[in-house]
Amino acid sequence: MSYYMLRANVISKKTQSVVASASYRSGMPLYSVRDEETKNFRTRGITPEAFILKPDHAPEWTLNRERLWNEVETKENAWNAQLAREILIALPLELNHDQQKRLVETFVQTHFVNEGMVADVAIHRDKEHNPHAHILLTVRPFKEDGTWGEKKRREYERDEHGEIKRTEDGKKIFQTVSSTDWNHRETLVKWRLAYAETINDLFLENGINQKASALSFEEQGLEKIAEVRLERNEYQFVKRLAAQGKEATTFYHQLNQEIRITNQEIERLESKIVSLAAHQTAPSVEKLLHQETSLVKSQLEPEYIKSIHFLQGRLKKEVNFTNVRQHLDGLYRWRERTLEPKETEMTVTHALLDAVNKSYHAQNKEFLQSQGFSINRFYEQFVPRLEAYESKDADQEKEAKTQDMLLEHTERVYNVCSLITHRTFNQVYPDVPEEFKWNDRVLLIKNEILEALKENRNEQIIYPEEITEVLSIAEIYQVIEKSDTLSNTIRIQSLTRNKLGKEKDALIKMRGEPEQVYQLSIKVNTMQQLLTQSSRKAELVNEQLGVLLRTTFADEKESTLRQVDELPLQVKADILRAYKDELKQGFTPSLRACVQFATARETERADKQQAYEKTQSTSFFNRLSTAQKEISHFVGGRASSELLEQLIHQSSSSQAAKQSTQLSSKLKRKTKNQRIRQQLDLEVDL
Repeated sequence: MSYYMLRANVISKKTQSVVASASYRSGMPLYSVRDEETKNFRTRGITPEAFILKPDHAPEWTLNRERLWNEVETKENAWNAQLAREILIALPLELNHDQQKRLVETFVQTHFVNEGMVADVAIHRDKEHNPHAHILLTVRPFKEDGTWGEKKRREYERDEHGEIKRTEDGKKIFQTVSSTDWNHRETLVKWRLAYAETINDLFLENGINQKASALSFEEQGLEKIAEVRLERNEYQFVKRLAAQGKEATTFYHQLNQEIRITNQEIERLESKIVSLAAHQTAPSVEKLLHQETSLVKSQLEPEYIKSIHFLQGRLKKEVNFTNVRQHLDGLYRWRERTLEPKETEMTVTHALLDAVNKSYHAQNKEFLQSQGFSINRFYEQFVPRLEAYESKDADQEKEAKTQDMLLEHTERVYNVCSLITHRTFNQVYPDVPEEFKWNDRVLLIKNEILEALKENRNEQIIYPEEITEVLSIAEIYQVIEKSDTLSNTIRIQSLTRNKLGKEKDALIKMRGEPEQVYQLSIKVNTMQQLLTQSSRKAELVNEQLGVLLRTTFADEKESTLRQVDELPLQVKADILRAYKDELKQGFTPSLRACVQFATARETERADKQQAYEKTQSTSFFNRLSTAQKEISHFVGGRASSELLEQLIHQSSSSQAAKQSTQLSSKLKRKTKNQRIRQQLDLEVDL
């Protein structure tokens, strides 16, 4: 997965100078008429690649950076006016410089300039590990004659005859609305998705096997926490390693290498680390955790230290992996169950109000009635609902900003705790397979094993020869749990949508209160949007399941694995579920046996879906597509019986039996306990 970032913020006259901003980003000295001084900042090591793009109808003088932004500051009279919008995007390291510039030009021209904005672009490559582009955009449109347009316009209310309504004293009744949608939240979402698509198109064109996503890792259904590109330290790490002929390929690896290089004067371990034929004693594991914590924290950027202090004050308890993980899980649950539904409801409400307003002007009486509006009382109903939306939207935005701040701090600290856990575990188990050294899906089990060692809980201590199997099962369990949680969420959302749709149709049929119809319409559409979002997450989890299946059954024919790739999410999860359960019992099951288990589960779902459909005879349910009807029981689609039969026939039938030479579980545990006591100096072998 390629690194992705797109951030947006507004430059306000209240606190900023857009001329100064343009000077800093372009690396050019610019005279500010407002401040009566030349804005000039430090010379950069690498001169920014700066250029301006404009719409065809914008005047030629907009290509002059100094005049452009001075004109903006002159035109915007209000003390707190918006002067410009800045978009900051990360440029993929997988692309060369020419490809990066082409990426920026394509994205800016298509999604900003073609929409009427002038774009002042500056590509920064001061740090080779962190190329990025600053895009300053005008917020006021240009008219076709090349003069400045208006940010807002009046929209007059009209009666059923199309005449402008007036107050009792003869004044025209109007609303002030934005002349563009550039400030709308859904527009930012559209830009974020479009940038990811533009990157992926360029990757595909150049044969690069990577993919960028505008979704947060949590939205993708991944456990992994999104990482930032570290600034000075990371760059220094990479340069020093390159000078030594070493290659740093990941954030964790780079930081590990630097710790080993820059801290040679520190004694690496004060306690003896035995080979993993013998485990660390409880005190030495605790000491090792303390050492790794000190080493990692000594290399952190200031914002990471700030986040740690912030979380210490918020948690009121030790900032360790367990506590931070619990806090982060709580934030994610709150965001998924509370904030995301609220945000989606606001997006739906805005779209609904926009649609009914257009329908009113088009005199679409039937549509208006279906959404709880009367063509004769339209503005009487529309205005209070619009005001309620605007008030609610403002409160929602404040809540979202607070939540984003909490998440940013907590994710940073969790990333630090994850690194400490990985490093400590890899010290205790130096022979852990490479695929698990920095695998975040096995972080929980790693932490549990370290805690067991610290507290000397013998029954939970894992031996080196068992570690690969334990981590493999933990990784499969983690992905299956994510899949099951998402499938259950989609099922509930689908059934809720169907129930609300049925209620809405019944209310319209009985000519119920318009306000109730309006509220139900919002709820139905909100649930449909949440269902769509969850389905996108399911696609990403489905990809994870596919990768894990290919790894698990790597010995199967490629043609068989391609057929496995075609299976829907729930069938893939059931195949891995069967494999995990058998593995825990001491068996290594065949793909055929796992597919047979999954086929039986798919048959059960088909029976339940058929029984459910018999209870649904409403017009709302009948209007749904087959996929929309079946999503309550078949997340990601239904597996064809032909495909499942082919897999059972073509897949390997070999199944490793339990080793007859194994000790009985009781004897094995007794022997293991004895070995543990010996290794922890709790028992002397005479």
